Amino acid sequence: MLTSARVYLALGRIGHEALLKSFGLRLRDFAFGHAAEHRLPDGRVLLDSYHPSRQNTNTGKLTKAMWTRVFLRAARLIRLPVP
Repeated sequence: MLTSARVYLALGRIGHEALLKSFGLRLRDFAFGHAAEHRLPDGRVLLDSYHPSRQNTNTGKLTKAMWTRVFLRAARLIRLPVP
């Protein structure tokens, strides 16, 4: 599973929880929220975003500006030196 990945971007709570479960991590230790950043035990980062569904975009829960900021943050994290 993407063993060389340093940053994971979860699109929605389902993606967030699926990634944590795949690593055998407890969900309660990593609260989901848009733009929430979680350092995983192996040093990788899980970055959350609301899912870009029509329900979230049409209601303004997820805006284009929010979407852009989370991807820019992911790009910055990818460029950071490996701890």
